[in-house]
Amino acid sequence: MRITLIAKLLSTTLAVVTPAFAQAQSTSSETAANTDQAIAADAPVDIVVTGSRIARPELQQASPISVISSQEIALSGQINVENILKDLPQFVPSTTAASNNPGGGVTTADLRGLGATRTLVLVNGRRYISYDASQIVDLNTIPTGLIERVDLVTGGRSAVYGSDAVSGVVNFLLKQNFSGVQANANYRITGQGDGGTADVNLLLGHNFDGGRGNVTLYVDYTKRNPILQSDRGYSNQAMVDDGAGGLSAGGSGSIPGTRFAIGGVSRKFNTDGSYSTYSSKTDAYNYAPYNYLQVPQERFLTSGQAHYDVSDHLTLYAEGQYIHNKVKNQLAPTPFTGSVQIDNDSSFLSSSSQALLKAADTDGDGYTTATIYRRMTEVGDRISSDDNTAYRGVFGAKGEITGNWKYDAYFSYSHTRQVETQTGNISRKRVLQALKTTYDSSGNLVCSDTSNGCVPLNIYGAGNISSAAAAFISIDTRNVSEITEKVASAAITNDNLFDLGAGPAGIAIGTEYRDEYGSYNPDAALSSGDVVGFNGSQGLSGGYNVKELYGEIEVPLLADKPFIHSLVANGAYRYSYYSTAAKSVSTFSGGLVWSPIRDISLRGQFSRAVRAPTVANLYSGTSQDFPTATDPCTLKAAIENANLKASCLATGVGASALGTDFNNGSQIDSVTGGNSNLREETANTYTVGAVLQPRFLKRFSLTVDYYRINIANYISTPGTANIITACYGNAGNGYVAYNSSYCSLLPRDANSYAITGAVNLLANTGGAKTRGIDFEARYSVPLKIGAENSSLSFRLSGTRLLAFDINPVASLPDLNVSCAGKFGVNCGDPYAKCRLSARTTLTSGPVTFSVLYRYLSPVDDDSGSYSVDHIKAYHYVDTTLSFDVMKKFTWTLGVNNLFDRQPPILGSNQQQANTYPSTYDPYGRAFFTGVSLKF
Repeated sequence: MRITLIAKLLSTTLAVVTPAFAQAQSTSSETAANTDQAIAADAPVDIVVTGSRIARPELQQASPISVISSQEIALSGQINVENILKDLPQFVPSTTAASNNPGGGVTTADLRGLGATRTLVLVNGRRYISYDASQIVDLNTIPTGLIERVDLVTGGRSAVYGSDAVSGVVNFLLKQNFSGVQANANYRITGQGDGGTADVNLLLGHNFDGGRGNVTLYVDYTKRNPILQSDRGYSNQAMVDDGAGGLSAGGSGSIPGTRFAIGGVSRKFNTDGSYSTYSSKTDAYNYAPYNYLQVPQERFLTSGQAHYDVSDHLTLYAEGQYIHNKVKNQLAPTPFTGSVQIDNDSSFLSSSSQALLKAADTDGDGYTTATIYRRMTEVGDRISSDDNTAYRGVFGAKGEITGNWKYDAYFSYSHTRQVETQTGNISRKRVLQALKTTYDSSGNLVCSDTSNGCVPLNIYGAGNISSAAAAFISIDTRNVSEITEKVASAAITNDNLFDLGAGPAGIAIGTEYRDEYGSYNPDAALSSGDVVGFNGSQGLSGGYNVKELYGEIEVPLLADKPFIHSLVANGAYRYSYYSTAAKSVSTFSGGLVWSPIRDISLRGQFSRAVRAPTVANLYSGTSQDFPTATDPCTLKAAIENANLKASCLATGVGASALGTDFNNGSQIDSVTGGNSNLREETANTYTVGAVLQPRFLKRFSLTVDYYRINIANYISTPGTANIITACYGNAGNGYVAYNSSYCSLLPRDANSYAITGAVNLLANTGGAKTRGIDFEARYSVPLKIGAENSSLSFRLSGTRLLAFDINPVASLPDLNVSCAGKFGVNCGDPYAKCRLSARTTLTSGPVTFSVLYRYLSPVDDDSGSYSVDHIKAYHYVDTTLSFDVMKKFTWTLGVNNLFDRQPPILGSNQQQANTYPSTYDPYGRAFFTGVSLKF
């Protein structure tokens, strides 16, 4: 295997030494500089930084900003943007390439762990392409090789950018005025020799008319191979808690041989049509091997931009992107569950099974009602193929008006169309039709209703469904979703409005109109509720518009005074009028930067931010979901605790089923959906910090910032687990119901007693609060050894999470969850209290060697009721070696997860693949190589 792996890397590297291939490399000497140092102090031009529309010659401002340079991206060895952002301490991993169920084939950014909808993603300071009606940007659509730098602004910036900038802003700035040709390629493969990912791109740029104009074109192709859970020992078998503090092999109660329940008693069919006792410990179906651990992807992306200086008063510019992205998700064969009528004297059944069913035929019609749990392995795996096509265009003009007054106006249009094709689904009505059988005049078993070519369905034993019957009950679906965004924006700025003696004041005023319209048209069979397999859902169609006015000002108040080297104040205000229930909304911010001496700056910022409900939040129809949750009536406490026992009996659970695993798993069948009456979320965000750049220690900087974010009118579902807790209470309160009215949202199956269709709809419910400390230190040292201009640089970035509290149901404060240092059913992904990222880079002539260290502190399960309720600290090390082989040719080699750390193994409180694959590296050691050729 090792020889094969080395051969793959070498062959790839040799193959890409052509103008058509390679991985982009920046010649920038500093990696991921903090914004306060990102641009040299003697830079002669004004810069517009993320978080403000006012141009300034320096980048120091009241809101904390971090910057990732193109060199840091190249040194990471990552092809997709998601993996670069994932290593930043401020981000909690969201949807990634490891997200298969749930998944959707997209990757997203989640700053502070407050959700991707509360992180505003921009490209060149403008809104970018959403992937569907949720109005979230798919990071797959951003041209990685064209990125000049990534600005990360923490804290609410809605007053500057509008809705969604609650936790902060991620702004991808693309290369401007590029001239020449750059061919790049990158190949990445795991130490197991699988999951190969190849990327090739070409960047072309040309300046013309004496530098007054530029045209840049970028073309990129990426292909990523899949990895199955069966390809890793830790994920090949679904694990569950064994009830004694350990883990055991588990799975789903929907089995190939069919589990059936009558009167709360579960049995299973054998291959000869007989029956036997069902045991969840020995008979559960292992669904894990069929699921993807890394979803496959094929992407073609083009991006172009141009500008021309007609005069000092008019510069015309345009940019555009076209992306065609194909991703697959794969799950184990469909589990069919539900109440059916079984023919008592079917020839598929043994005499003992016929006798059992006839005894339960209470009305004597020849059919017995039972709840079945059948894994349709004969139909094949469930596969969702997403084919996404997206395009975007920006057309604008900017220039000087008079004096220091300037303008910038543009119109942007973006559209995404996603076509999802699903295979492996089952038609419920055809299953019911094919199960209700009789005998014809010749004594042959046939469907009672022979329409549509019905074929009798033999579910009575594993592998017994014929190919003809499998074809009859299977159904493929095609679902189409679209989202269109139109933005018209105009701003007028003046970076020298007046001077109070401390420096020129700046102002920006503007207006913006934004229109969002989205739709989801599911297959008719899917929306009708007939499809079993992938979660069913209803369609949506709707949109809204928002009209906005905004202003921003920055005023240097004092300078060169005792204890006041400089004192600068800023403020911003935005008025928005939504066509939805939100109507009139105001956001504002204010801040100060005080430098008592040149070496030290103290800064603070307050912002009122908002997140308006998205098209999906407002107009989504109901859809099926299976979130992780525990039915307390299946616990031993349901027998021992009088309160819980009474509640379970009152809500329809049979006495004989109490304390048994009648739910057969930790997923609860639920229903979610939108709400057209949703109001906007509001957030108060605070940041206070310091910047230290001592003159006596050149090339050193330290930033420390405290942040606090309080969100009210939180747009979310209450959560199935919380609804269950509200109804039944929990161990902490002796299983006394917090609010028994919530029990009406938890209907149960009359035969199996399992919760079926828990109602979990969107609402302005509860809130969230988080606070913590970000810090970053940088230092570089010139070396007098080795080649000329040798240097050694260090960067340490980190965040200390002090609190992360969620109130899922506003009327039930007892359900508040503290998630700092926790993970699990209520908190979701691990919220490590300490996240660190440290890079050391040695540069000597044409050689660069870099080491990246990443750290996640320990976390505990948020309930403490699972076998694995603690995940220890994790340490990762990545290394990169880069050679400038020739002046215009660079070769890079590297290893991610150098020491091959395996992810933590969990049982019933896992997310996917027995772990949290978006947080902890699920693939093990990986090797990458890249080349860059410039001419």
